[in-house]
Amino acid sequence: MRPISAAVRAGLEREASPDALLAFLTVTHPRLVEPIRLVSDVFDYLRDGQTFVGLPFGFVAVTDEERAPVTQLTVQNVDRRIGEALRTMPDRATVQLEVLSSADFDLSANPRVPLGALAPIYAIRHFQLIDVTATVTEITGTLMLRDYSQEPWPGQSATQSVCPGLFR
Repeated sequence: MRPISAAVRAGLEREASPDALLAFLTVTHPRLVEPIRLVSDVFDYLRDGQTFVGLPFGFVAVTDEERAPVTQLTVQNVDRRIGEALRTMPDRATVQLEVLSSADFDLSANPRVPLGALAPIYAIRHFQLIDVTATVTEITGTLMLRDYSQEPWPGQSATQSVCPGLFR
């Protein structure tokens, strides 16, 4: 189980909470001119000098089992550019997802700005986006950590094409 502080857990488990949970998603890839930054709200948010576009999306908490951590991500397909960018990548994109409280932001500003230092409640970093499918209404994908225990060893062999100096 991924650790969540006792105070935050108590606030989340209360019957009625005035604060909402906001998920901040960052998708990076060498072919993207600028990373895709989304927040699970209808309003835009400003974090670390970067604008996160408000676009509701959903995800499932990461599995903590015997196999490598995996989760599902679903984004509404309301911006054709996001769907095209995610579907046409030749290899895997890197994803970071952080969950913060709406109490950390000035909700009267547009875009929303942080009130102070931000401490994520839940975060996943360095996950890879695989199995992307897009329909008219949504884009879904699987987020997973690379499982190095399943990689062949050695990872790279000294062949003539890789190390031509060894074969003179």
